[in-house]
Amino acid sequence: IEKPDIDGFLVGGASLKPTFTEIITSCVPPVPLKKPKFVKIDSIEPAARGVNVYVKVMKEPEKVESSEDLYEVVIGDDTGIVKMSVRDERYKTCEVGKVMRVQNAHVAMIKGFIRLTVDKWAALKPSEEEVASVNEAKDVSGVEYELTN
Repeated sequence: IEKPDIDGFLVGGASLKPTFTEIITSCVPPVPLKKPKFVKIDSIEPAARGVNVYVKVMKEPEKVESSEDLYEVVIGDDTGIVKMSVRDERYKTCEVGKVMRVQNAHVAMIKGFIRLTVDKWAALKPSEEEVASVNEAKDVSGVEYELTN
């Protein structure tokens, strides 16, 4: 069904016209991006979302037996270590001794233990940041949490 364009709005693809998009973008100001706030491993809690950390890879990625594409990597900084879950081919960037930048990760509780999870929305990239020593004595993933109401 073909209809004539009436005043250039909402008929015949008017929403695709440049003037329409200019009106919409001028009404909605752009949202300024915030700088990420990086934290230390020992501050990770069970309900944490949007976790940003600089870490050193401590152990080679290990394949999780119950899954085809899930790997676990032990990472740490000067405050402690934690297990990180990575899917697909992203685990290949995790080499022992390499410093990584993890952004927008979240915590998943697996059988009462913390796992830092890197999903498709999180960034996992090598970093030039310095992580001199790693405190292997404090294992954040080694602490069991109990659900209370």
